[in-house]
Amino acid sequence: MQGPVRLKVFVALLLSLAVAAFAAEAELSAEVPAEKWRALRLKGLTQGASLRVRVETSGPIRVILAREDEVERFPKGLKATFSGSAERRLSFSVSIPTAGTYYVILDNRKGDALREVKLFVEALPARRPQPKPAPPRPKAPGETAT
Repeated sequence: MQGPVRLKVFVALLLSLAVAAFAAEAELSAEVPAEKWRALRLKGLTQGASLRVRVETSGPIRVILAREDEVERFPKGLKATFSGSAERRLSFSVSIPTAGTYYVILDNRKGDALREVKLFVEALPARRPQPKPAPPRPKAPGETAT
């Protein structure tokens, strides 16, 4: 890539989890030509949210999940939140480490044919920690248990 990163965003997906009580789901389709890649944007993910992704593809493709600031380094030096290869199907779940915008990159740069890809995304809110029970009160001298 030349100059600043130029992401060709095929589809922008808004998964707004600002209100942590809700989940969001989306189903996307993309065509990724041979020797090319596409990025799908996931906006508004909250820290600690669970992201479940299922990929169905017409042939081998690399799948990468990365934070927006990391995507600027693609294809070299990228620190991915998740990276894997799909022959026909791939499923993964991650806990979002830092709130913000993330990208799912469908990388067909090593491919010799167009790949048809379906992406199923489910974002679940971060789980709130359960309050710890109060420690037992120390007994006063001479107090008996009831």
